[in-house]
Amino acid sequence: MSEVTTISAEVRDNLSTAKILRKSGEIPAIVYGQGSETKLIKILEKDLVKILENPSIFSQVIELNENEDATKVILKEVQVNPSNDKPIHVDFQTVSEKTNITINVPLKFTNEEICVGVKQEGGMISHLKNEIELTCNAQNLPEFIEIDMQTIELGSNIMQSQIILPEGVSLSNNILNSQDQPVASVSVTRAALDIDDEIATTEGEEEGAEESADAAETSEDSNSDSESKE
Repeated sequence: MSEVTTISAEVRDNLSTAKILRKSGEIPAIVYGQGSETKLIKILEKDLVKILENPSIFSQVIELNENEDATKVILKEVQVNPSNDKPIHVDFQTVSEKTNITINVPLKFTNEEICVGVKQEGGMISHLKNEIELTCNAQNLPEFIEIDMQTIELGSNIMQSQIILPEGVSLSNNILNSQDQPVASVSVTRAALDIDDEIATTEGEEEGAEESADAAETSEDSNSDSESKE
């Protein structure tokens, strides 16, 4: 399970408009979840901006601290102002030890510098997916899934079904019920393709030159025979 991130929150009333809150450096938010009442809260903008610096924050359990009460949640959505990218509203979902969730978790690719297909065979790694949709209990939620690229050879893929997942974590039904797809591949580099093209072009030019030379010799021989007959 990933570490728990904490953030302070306060209950807000309907009289506090979003515009007033934002002017005071606060962000309106909502907390919802199964079996719990939807709650209107507010959080400090600086606190939200800080936790959003973590690229895996959407796959972490967050602890909302309201006075002496603590509620475990996950971040479902952050709405931003399109003109300046500042957050303007946040949605949280409550979770517990009994909560099963389906969520996108980041992929972390390791050992790329010693990948067989790159280091020994001159290939290039392509990341075809940067996250994977998983289903698990909230307490088993991984911060990221590690993909080891060390033994992947040139021309090979790592498929979704080949990802090694922690205990209690599985691919979502959306993935299991769809066609298996690659998350990374090792392929021939553009430079290698250009070299092959140059070699093929050179060989073609040499063959063409040889054919032209043969044709010229044949023509000269034919002219010589004609002069001899005359």
